[in-house]
Amino acid sequence: MAKVTRASITEMLDNPNPAYVQAVIGRALVVLLKNQTRDEQASNATTQDNGIGFTGADARSGSITAKYYIKHHSLQDWMVEKWAKPNRRGIPRLAKYHAQLNAAAKK
Repeated sequence: MAKVTRASITEMLDNPNPAYVQAVIGRALVVLLKNQTRDEQASNATTQDNGIGFTGADARSGSITAKYYIKHHSLQDWMVEKWAKPNRRGIPRLAKYHAQLNAAAKK
């Protein structure tokens, strides 16, 4: 299995197939949601600074998007844009979670 890196996530999000990109983002966010504590999952917020799950800034939108993906197996355009849009260094928001996603892929 290939290692999940910032570069590999960026490459996956550059795929021209919208359904593929939605699945990459949705499945990754579900992994991160599962890394949140039960209280954090219920409140759509990060309350513990434990280095797993979503950062405080991403907790609400990440939780909402993951739960939407679980229910609908698709994402709305704003959800895809938020997680795939590159920052000023060219790195998508989702890529900052590459270490947690790599750990989950190894399991």
